[in-house]
Amino acid sequence: MHWGTIAIRGLWPAAFLMTGATTLALLARTLDDAGSGGTFRTMADWIFIAGWIAAAAWSVLFVLRLRRWEAGKGPFCRSCAGPTGFVQQGRVVFGQRLADYRRCYNCGRTTPELL
Repeated sequence: MHWGTIAIRGLWPAAFLMTGATTLALLARTLDDAGSGGTFRTMADWIFIAGWIAAAAWSVLFVLRLRRWEAGKGPFCRSCAGPTGFVQQGRVVFGQRLADYRRCYNCGRTTPELL
């Protein structure tokens, strides 16, 4: 298993949320320093807190899914037996909808979701 690859593929949304929330909070605080009476300062605090809470929730959800996979109860890749992500809808090709699938966090291949 490539644990670094699994962590990067599973936690990039949380890192994006943290970066985006911090950037928006700093931007709102900069707008408040321009002189708007303190409304943007309060909004900046809430943006920062909400973004970091959402990122923490995503990280906890990823770790719980990883622990479930380690216990043998979670979905796994048919190629490398690595943990897989959320179910994604299959594409439509020539009017036919393909099977839903999960993408492996380890090798990046797709695994069809079989019922």
